[in-house]
Amino acid sequence: MGEFSKIDSVPVVVFIPGFLGTEIYEDSIIPKKLWPVIDPFLHQRMALNSDGELDTGSNGHYRTYPRRVFETYWPSLGGHNQTKIFLDALRKAKINVVKVPYDWRIGFSHDNTIKAVDDGIEYALDTYSNGKPVTIVTHSSGGLVARSYLLRKPNSPVANFINIASPNLGTPRAIKGLTVGDNLGLPILLNTISKKMVKNMPSVYELIPGESFVNVYNDIYKDYDYSTFYYDEHNNITSYNKTKKYIEDNYNFKLYKKGMLFRRKMETEQLNPAIKEYRIVGYRRSNIMQVIRKEATKESVGRFIENNYELLFGIGDGVVPIKSADMNCNGNAKVYYFNLSHMGLLSNSVITKFEGRRVRKKNYTKIHDLIINIVKGKDIDSPDDFPPHNIGDYILK
Repeated sequence: MGEFSKIDSVPVVVFIPGFLGTEIYEDSIIPKKLWPVIDPFLHQRMALNSDGELDTGSNGHYRTYPRRVFETYWPSLGGHNQTKIFLDALRKAKINVVKVPYDWRIGFSHDNTIKAVDDGIEYALDTYSNGKPVTIVTHSSGGLVARSYLLRKPNSPVANFINIASPNLGTPRAIKGLTVGDNLGLPILLNTISKKMVKNMPSVYELIPGESFVNVYNDIYKDYDYSTFYYDEHNNITSYNKTKKYIEDNYNFKLYKKGMLFRRKMETEQLNPAIKEYRIVGYRRSNIMQVIRKEATKESVGRFIENNYELLFGIGDGVVPIKSADMNCNGNAKVYYFNLSHMGLLSNSVITKFEGRRVRKKNYTKIHDLIINIVKGKDIDSPDDFPPHNIGDYILK
């Protein structure tokens, strides 16, 4: 059953968070939280087996499992509360919220994940909407969870699907996560730990960009030799096919193959046209577009592995490239662009420095009003009023 906070009115949002957005617990006599915590052995306790599956104990139960969607974490250690700001804005507008906790490690179309969404929608229908179709709102990779669900169950009672910062064509940060490690902006999650933790996670392989992503950016950066999203000077990888071969040879081939099948499904199959889709896209931050591996030298021995890699940047929200988030395969989605970062798209704010202190500038855009009006069935602004950033003028740097 999804988590919920009750407000006595009909409008309801089923909220699906992104990667890292749900607590993970370890099964024991007294359940122990594994995420989010500060644990130097996190990569061992959170890792999956080589099949990308959860291990089970002698009782047949999973050793680890999802529990709650958290709205804020580690505020004193550089964490964030953007999810809370967003959901509180919905609650203040008298919209009921049902949160869907799921295990973000096991894959966005895993049967357990689909069941979690089913449970959340069923709870929303029974408790709040009196059987009327609900609105699904997602952040980041939660958009892939919802898309997987809606493709598998096209007649589900869903009126609107609002995906915020969804990596619809994947993100090169998944490549960085496998090769270098990526703490996703969390200062206490070391890259060396995260790299070990994600090596057998199906979700990470599902986030690796496929050929559609490469083709889109080949066209945009055609004058700047954008032939791949991973290039190895030592092994002379200069094309998408060679990139794919390198991943197959050096990482989990089985999970990569499944990930590319997932990618194809996300990028080619269409949702039920009766479901109104809205895409919220950010373009405030530089985004990793290519990971370049440098040949090891004597000087690099013993240094952090990051020193052997060079990153090229394009435009996006800091996590998802703009042309991944606005992918619109059937042309039915309404796409809105905001000068906000990946998490800023939730909080409707930006972080600026004032007299040496980090200050959040609130109510930066109309994004909350737009989403609330969609949920309530009110008139909304035209996408023409929120045009895309001209990324053709933004050179890979």
